[in-house]
Amino acid sequence: MAGPSGDRLREETLLPGYFFFGEEDFLAEEFIEELEALLASSIGGEFHLTRMDLDEAKWRDIVDTARTAPFLFEPWRAIVVRIPERKAGPDRGADKKAGADGEDGKGTKYLSGLDQKILKEYFADPPSRTVIAVIRAGHVRRDDAAVRFFQSLPKTAMSVLEMKRLSPLALMRRADEKARSLGKTLTEGARKRLFDLLGQDLRLMMNEVAKLAVFVGDKKGIEEGDVDQATAGQRSFQPYDLDDALAAADFAKGAAILNELFAEGERSEVIVGRLAGFFRSVLAAQTWLREKSRTKDEIFQTFFPYISKGWGDLYRGKYENFFGVVEGLSPAELNALLTKLRQLDRTIKTTSSKDVGEKILFEAFLREFCLARKKRTIISPLGD
Repeated sequence: MAGPSGDRLREETLLPGYFFFGEEDFLAEEFIEELEALLASSIGGEFHLTRMDLDEAKWRDIVDTARTAPFLFEPWRAIVVRIPERKAGPDRGADKKAGADGEDGKGTKYLSGLDQKILKEYFADPPSRTVIAVIRAGHVRRDDAAVRFFQSLPKTAMSVLEMKRLSPLALMRRADEKARSLGKTLTEGARKRLFDLLGQDLRLMMNEVAKLAVFVGDKKGIEEGDVDQATAGQRSFQPYDLDDALAAADFAKGAAILNELFAEGERSEVIVGRLAGFFRSVLAAQTWLREKSRTKDEIFQTFFPYISKGWGDLYRGKYENFFGVVEGLSPAELNALLTKLRQLDRTIKTTSSKDVGEKILFEAFLREFCLARKKRTIISPLGD
């Protein structure tokens, strides 16, 4: 487990503040996950992160929250703050706030002169065992007002990290590290094929390597043929039948696919991975839409790069169904479903239920999802 500097993340060396800026926001997400895991292990149970967005909260609210007692008297409090990304086009400078006084006489909508004063006072005397992680994702220059401000804070209180897109070489090193952490190795052919398919998207690369580690089973090496079968193959629409059933909330179709998977001897952990991958995609899409960091077309192409607009009804149907889930389930409902999926995974791993028993557990989860989804109307994004 490593912090922003690459050193091992430890309770005794945690700083009061961390500021992340740049395009590869998966680096910030990794840090948040590591921080959450570290603090959960320190209390021997689940740790509760507080997430706040400057579209809805003010810095004064965030500082007040940081100074209050942690949730249920937990020894640590961790707050994740997202600064909304700048809009592209003519409104790109819309976060500028006229007359705001900053370090150099300039302020922004999300970091006014008053906000800077509040934060300077807070980080001059931060409460103990409290961490604030601030994320400014997107194309952000080093001379951005927010970057300059957080860099001006004492280094004993604030760490600033630029989230650069990884070079192909660095990305492949990360893929190798991920594979080794899962007890696998990637051949040169597998690395090249993954890069050809996924490009420089770190999030997708890490997800695909994790999926491949499960796919190859007991085999230690992941080869180019495995990538073609598990990754490239799944970029054609037939292997996405389960995703299609989920997007359409079609219980009958989903149950039939589960039955076929079990009949073909598919491992339960692979099915859990397929389900989790779908819901993680939905969660990511919700986040990008909320932050206005990607358009719907860009999001759809991220997850379905193999589907062309020229495919007519097939494209429109998949587009409508996917965004029907994205916009039809609230973040709370989606998080509840992901929690139930984790519980299902634990149940399978810790009990002796096999064959019919496992299939029933999956069908129960599928039915619960379909019932939750059908309470709402699919919202077609095509008219946007």
